[in-house]
Amino acid sequence: MYQTFKPKKVNHFIKTIPDNIFPIQIDWGQGNKPATITFSDGRFAFGSCIRCANPRCIEYTQDELKLPIFKDFPADQNNNVCPTGAISWPHESSSPVINSTECINCGLCVSRCPSKAIYLLSDHACINDTANDCFIEKLEVSEPKITEYTLSLFTGVVENGVYLAESDVVFANFYNRFVEIAKNQSAQFPNHLARNLLIANGVGAAMRRRGDTNIRMDLVLGPPGVKQGTSEVEFGNEVLDAPRNILDNIAVLVARYELSKDMIVPVIVSLSLPNSRSEYFRFIQDVSKVLNIKINSITIGSLILLIWNRAKINFENGEELYIDETTSSLRPKLETILGRPINLVNGGYPGFLDSAK
Repeated sequence: MYQTFKPKKVNHFIKTIPDNIFPIQIDWGQGNKPATITFSDGRFAFGSCIRCANPRCIEYTQDELKLPIFKDFPADQNNNVCPTGAISWPHESSSPVINSTECINCGLCVSRCPSKAIYLLSDHACINDTANDCFIEKLEVSEPKITEYTLSLFTGVVENGVYLAESDVVFANFYNRFVEIAKNQSAQFPNHLARNLLIANGVGAAMRRRGDTNIRMDLVLGPPGVKQGTSEVEFGNEVLDAPRNILDNIAVLVARYELSKDMIVPVIVSLSLPNSRSEYFRFIQDVSKVLNIKINSITIGSLILLIWNRAKINFENGEELYIDETTSSLRPKLETILGRPINLVNGGYPGFLDSAK
């Protein structure tokens, strides 16, 4: 007797936008719902998953992870967009799904969805897969060219609102969830998360392969957003050593890549800013005075806040995120990038914008 095996479902039927219309405006409001899209014929519709052949919400392309200026850098080519693995596409599902218990609400997948179908609730991301008059399901298998066409329709369209409005409650929830979820992640998780957040903020980044002993630096940075740079990523007390480590990184880039130290942008990525009276800020200030090197600092929460606001970091002078003992707060730096005040007292996430007490 022969046994019949049912093949797994590997193809997905697409949703497409009618040929005679195109999006002219995207409104995110204050978050907590899918984006409302205004179309050229006056209709409104929520963004809906088009079931991409190569889902941008799940994977980067290899070209997106390349930094040509660092050809010999031993880069980890892990192309997962979600560093916690919260988003996946089971064969039995018509669209990707998000595991709410693993989602840190960073907005990475939201920023990459071509049809604006992913949105943020107060504590995790969701995917809208409901068809409507402007996203029509067809009995056709998804192909890369359809994804690219939809992406082209949305490129350059005016966007209003934010993925999620900041509040102390929202960031307190984020911080508590993040600390718990991070406990179960791999040793590469901090670098993976920092790399992806920087990419989403308009800064090219590549992370070092774990175990490589020739290069110790966590990340190298490049176009867009910065000509050339390096980054140390620390989530714990090791952040106090990061300024010294990043000087080692600069020395390596000068010696091995023949870069000018004055052209290298150093960036420390941490979960929280250290105490304003710690050696961290004094050391950064001394380096600035003696070596004329401006070491930039940014926190995970700050990078996420910028993503929620669809903002980009552009290191034109190399010190856009420089803070030291006299100015140990990221708040004015980020408000300059956002062009508005930040509506946070910051009590639920210590060291997020202002140095920890």
